[in-house]
Amino acid sequence: MGRRVIGYGMTATVVAVGLWTLSAPVAAQYGGGATRPAGAAQAQNAPTPRTADGHPDLTGAWGGGGGGGGGGGGNNAFDEQGNLNLKLNNRKNNPVNGERDSGMGQRFGPNFPLYKPQYWDKVDSLDVNGNVQDSNFHCMPAGVPRMGPPIRILQTPKDIVFLYREKNQYRVIPIDGRPHDPVNSKDQTYLGDSIGHWEGDTLVVDVIGFNEETWLAWPGYFHTNRMRVTERLTREGDTLRYQAIVDDPDVLMKPWALDPRMLRLNPNPTTQIEDPPCVESDSANLYTKERG
Repeated sequence: MGRRVIGYGMTATVVAVGLWTLSAPVAAQYGGGATRPAGAAQAQNAPTPRTADGHPDLTGAWGGGGGGGGGGGGNNAFDEQGNLNLKLNNRKNNPVNGERDSGMGQRFGPNFPLYKPQYWDKVDSLDVNGNVQDSNFHCMPAGVPRMGPPIRILQTPKDIVFLYREKNQYRVIPIDGRPHDPVNSKDQTYLGDSIGHWEGDTLVVDVIGFNEETWLAWPGYFHTNRMRVTERLTREGDTLRYQAIVDDPDVLMKPWALDPRMLRLNPNPTTQIEDPPCVESDSANLYTKERG
């Protein structure tokens, strides 16, 4: 089955045979019981700490799952944290090739949002002109879900706090059963209005009230202010599984489930999470529209 590919100034229907040939053996190994690094298995088999009310305690510094909607990692089947890695090779460590390879990997990946046919031209245009249209490229917040999972979590019985290295963003999420705030949920912000509840051992976070300034992911994947994001976080031992699902019926044919991230607990208490200030000063000097 073909798919719509978003490229620099053109759209086409192709079969991503080359990249599937590259990724299929790795995916088969991962799904077929290949041995993951020992550290990942040990982390998952560790006892899961719980709070006084019996829920899993998500508190801690988490890493190894990347941030944002770009993708990433090295060139091996698994990175050092035990996460599946399908990034294309950065040929000869050339920065231009690195950006082009990153862009190709993000466009040809097997999991992408399915827009209604009339919106693909807009996606294409945003992609081509992303160095102007992508607000995150100009130091604005990446938003949810593009900012990815939190790098640190603080949990209390009434709320949970997500901390991000992404421009030092944070979110305070009630988990005490209250509904969406009647005012904030009608507002339109970068991070939306979040509330959480437990489904068994999984924390489910429901987010509404977004503006339209952010993207779902780098290649021009836009959304509307009717977007709803559901985040699911499950701790097993010293690993945390994070997945986000996007529902935007105005532009998407069906909800988009982003690839899950498997995060490892970082036991180092001195881990720094500060992100240096973002000062955009290069856009006027860009000679190409490529962004890695």
